[in-house]
Amino acid sequence: MSVGTARTLWGLARPRGAVWVVLLPLIGFAFGHWDRALTFQGGPRVAVVMVAWALLHAGTMWLNAALDRDGGEVLYGAALPVPPVVVPAGYGALALGVALAAAVHPASGLCALGCAVLAVLYSHPRTGWKGRPVLGPAVNVVGYAGLSPLAGWVLVRVVSDTRTLLSWALLGAWMLGCYFAAQAFQQEEDAARGYRTLVATRGPRAAVLGAWIGLGGAAGAFFVLTALGWFPRVALLALPVFAWATARLRADRVHERGWAGALFARLLVFGWVLLALVSVEYVRESFADEPVAGLGTAAGFPPDRPRLPPAAMRRWERLQAGQAATWAPAGWSPPRGR
Repeated sequence: MSVGTARTLWGLARPRGAVWVVLLPLIGFAFGHWDRALTFQGGPRVAVVMVAWALLHAGTMWLNAALDRDGGEVLYGAALPVPPVVVPAGYGALALGVALAAAVHPASGLCALGCAVLAVLYSHPRTGWKGRPVLGPAVNVVGYAGLSPLAGWVLVRVVSDTRTLLSWALLGAWMLGCYFAAQAFQQEEDAARGYRTLVATRGPRAAVLGAWIGLGGAAGAFFVLTALGWFPRVALLALPVFAWATARLRADRVHERGWAGALFARLLVFGWVLLALVSVEYVRESFADEPVAGLGTAAGFPPDRPRLPPAAMRRWERLQAGQAATWAPAGWSPPRGR
């Protein structure tokens, strides 16, 4: 392989977009720790999974380049010639990513395999799910919002709860919004390829509306749950940042050069602000000797305790300490776990 071909492959891998993708397993991994306020563990394993996801991203982008052969504006990159080696390189990167993830944890390997299969179905000329109105969005939601964070979450080895499932649903809605936002400026390109994506059949206004439904719905539900105490209430301070980040999400601006890249850069800033606020709250709780992370929220509870109102919880704790036993109903005994 020549140096020029290697440089082209690097460009077609869209390394700027890889930043988003490799963070997805880390999000699931970090959420598992935060939800149960666990001591950090498994860092080397999640690092390997992130490398595997970088390979999956490269393979996906290479197969996608072979299908699209972009000639216009491209999110997170520029239009480049597509060398013949791009297809075998794409399959090789997918296979290596799956093998690497499986070496860390069987469940992570299965998640990687699912993502690899979806990548092939998305970009193979005989299937071309990318151009389908339902299958295209479904692949992105299942792959990026479902399997990718799950590959990191399983490394923590915790049991899911209501907040876990709600968080996955919010991430799915958010990813759906990102998908529609990313295609909003591609009406001409998608129509020329014969795709039946939302922007090709209904135009940029419909794509922007889809983006607002996904992003706005996810953010709205998140902030409501935050106000109720299911997530740290300090995250409400990020609401103005979300309003700033989505101010460019307008159909009359999608054809401005660099529109999509600027939008996603703002959304990334919103994510970093959320992370910073939650981290500061964690430190504050630690110094104040309060329950930290997920245990410091209304939805958090130690995994070896029942869900009880505060007064009943205090009685339960006294019972556990052998201080009282008269309040419990006949036949009731303290649970010993989930």
